[in-house]
Amino acid sequence: MKPAIKNQLMMKNLFSFCLFFILLGCSQREEEPQTDILPALTEIGANTAGVIIEEFVLVPKDGINQSYGGPGIIKGLNVTLGSTFIESKGNDSFSLALKNVPLKNGFTFFMDIGILNRTGDYFTEDYPKWPQIYVQKIVEGNSVKKFYAKKNSCKVTLRKLDFESGIISGTFSGELYDDDGNKITLKDGRFDIKIK
Repeated sequence: MKPAIKNQLMMKNLFSFCLFFILLGCSQREEEPQTDILPALTEIGANTAGVIIEEFVLVPKDGINQSYGGPGIIKGLNVTLGSTFIESKGNDSFSLALKNVPLKNGFTFFMDIGILNRTGDYFTEDYPKWPQIYVQKIVEGNSVKKFYAKKNSCKVTLRKLDFESGIISGTFSGELYDDDGNKITLKDGRFDIKIK
């Protein structure tokens, strides 16, 4: 065999070999398991939260919104307080939203407790009454299905409510249902929020 032809065959084989490993690496990246882990269970106002939804670990992460006339940051962890929440010592609404904005597939989580003025257990009511928890399933960046708590199907345990230091911490778990009666589970939910 002529040296030129032999070199061409070697280069072609080397190219094929490299291409094979590049494609293998790409396919492995697409199928890599999720590596997010839940934050530690704390009561220090760490501004952390997370939950496991059907084995999917949801930890809030910020992202960019390209709609509404330009880019803007979407917060992965969003807390909304009623206008008199602090002054009234919790006799106003408290809501928590968790999103991993960069992910196109997964879940978003929403919790509306309503009056949050004591530590201890809070149990969900039938939608849309408070307290309420619901989850949206996200596929390719779009909400495709919503799951809601039923009466007593989820429990929120408020572990710390300190208006002086502005810390709200707790845990949650339970079951949610879609309109067809399909169920998903929430486990190991936690939040540790600094509100002022």
